[in-house]
Formats: sequence, C-alpha cells, structure tokens
Amino acid sequence: MYKSKGLKNISIQKVKDYFIENKYATKNQIAEETHLSHATITNILKELLENQFIVRVEDCESTGGRKAKQYKICGSYMVFGLIDLRVQNQTVSIECRIVDLDFVIIENMKCQFDTLNLNVFTNLIQDIKEKHHIQYLGISIPAIVTNGKIEKSDIESLDGVELQKHIETVCGIHTMIENDVNTVMLGYIHTHVIESQSIAFVYQPDNHHSGCGLYINGSLLYGATHFAGELAYLPNGTLKEQEDILKKDPLSLLIKQAASIIAIMNPSLMILYTPCVETEIFKATIKKYIPVQHLPEFQFINEMETYIFEGLASLCIESSRYKRK
Repeated sequence: MYKSKGLKNISIQKVKDYFIENKYATKNQIAEETHLSHATITNILKELLENQFIVRVEDCESTGGRKAKQYKICGSYMVFGLIDLRVQNQTVSIECRIVDLDFVIIENMKCQFDTLNLNVFTNLIQDIKEKHHIQYLGISIPAIVTNGKIEKSDIESLDGVELQKHIETVCGIHTMIENDVNTVMLGYIHTHVIESQSIAFVYQPDNHHSGCGLYINGSLLYGATHFAGELAYLPNGTLKEQEDILKKDPLSLLIKQAASIIAIMNPSLMILYTPCVETEIFKATIKKYIPVQHLPEFQFINEMETYIFEGLASLCIESSRYKRK
C-alpha cells in the first residue's frame, strides 16, 4: 500500500521510465530494476494497461520454466512534435519531426523561408497539432533562450519574443525551447553512456557565430542569465571581425575558443562539430597552447541533426514525466 499519492506517482513513473528506456518488460525485469514489490508492480501494470500506456505481447521464456507475461510500451499513447530551426545561406530552414512515445517517426517535413514571420510559424505549429494531436512540442533554435524567451537569435524576427508563452497560449501545447547547442549536448548525453563529469560541446559553423554547450556533474550549465557558452562574446574581436576570421582562418578562431574553454572549465571530454577545420590539424595545434596533461579527450562529430532530435525528444519526455494523462 502506498503511504501517499506522491509515492504512488513516483512508483508509477519508475515503471513508465523503464518502459520508455527498454520498450519491453516482464514483471521480474521491472522488479529487478526498480526494487518495487511484485504486488505494487502488478497494480501499476494493470493501471497502465487500462490507460493504454502498455499492451500485452507474446509471453517470453523465464528461468522458472513457466512463460512470463511480457508487456510493450504503446507508442501512440503520446505524440511529440520536434522542430529544428536553423539559418542556412541566409534562409530560415525548419525541419519538423513527429514521433511517438516509442520514438517511431510518424512524419518528417521540411520547409524554408526567406524570413520567418511569427504568425506563419504559429500557424505551422497549429496545423501540426490539428493533424497529429501532439501534446508536447520541443523547439531547437540558434539563440540565447531564457525561460522560453528568445533574447538574441540568428532568426532576427524572433528576437525578444516570449515564444514559449506565445505558443502555449495560442496553440495550447506544452512547449520546451532550447538553444541549439544545448540541444545537441542533451542528445549526446541521451544516446551515450556518460562517464565524464565535465563535457564541452563546441559548434563552429562555416557561416555563423560559434557556440558551446557545457555539462558539469550531471547538469547543463546555463549561467545566471543563460549566457554560458556564448563563444562569440569572447575577446577575439568584434562579431564582424570574427566573421571575417571565420572565412579566412577558422582554425585560429577555433583554437582560441577551445583553449579558453579548457583553461576555464578543464573538461575531460570535448565534442566538436567544426566542418571548416581539419581534425588532425586542430589536435596538433591545440598542443601549442595547452599542456598535453590538461587536454581533454577530443571527439569530432559529422552532423548535428541526429543529436538535435534526440535532445528534443528527451526534453519532451522529461516535461511529460509525472503529468497524468
């Protein structure tokens, strides 16, 4: 018996989390992982079946000889909308992915605009909601984001907009908005076994200002005003001067930024997406500025899209936790 409603909800969420992570489960598997009693798990499974969060599937073999009842998460229980906003060649690109709770992609759509009008963006979200009945929306945007407000963005038409509040008010969808670099960091964490206690992700595009996501002791570092990681504001010249350096000598700019991060944060792992810089040249050059014993492990990734959508999905999952449908 539960001592409080709060404890009951925590127990239910433990079981839900197990299904979200593993998709399939038997009662014994859940008990081993969550340390809940079999009686408690039986009651929770009954409730999750009634709510259609899970379904019964074919029984599986067990060590006792008798087949064990097996359950599977029901993806259609909840649908998420994931939107990646980015600027490419002075064009605003939008990629929207509709996924269910089983991370099955229901639809993937792309569109481009010379400029992104807030009303057009809102109508796009409204159309997605009406078509797919999404309950949670995650948005990745190249911007400084403070509690859902766009402070400074590569998409200038959204500067100063209380975007989260606007979407939730107009469209009625639980909405999470995150800086694109932090979204990648979340996606990386979600898809890897994390052993490092301090990780930096550095993004140096070939046509925009650099950014950095910082992960320390299990949490993203945002800073007092969500300004942490804004590499463009390091004293490496004005924004215009940095744009010129990026075109002529991207390696020198990246080295200055990476050395600053290492000297201040001393991460054990640095992940980089730097399409305009050769990996081996970077590794050889950074040793001229930072003693070898203080260098982190370097990992270079070839694209950000996969991690952005993984990060957005994890944001939606986290937002939905403990909310009863």
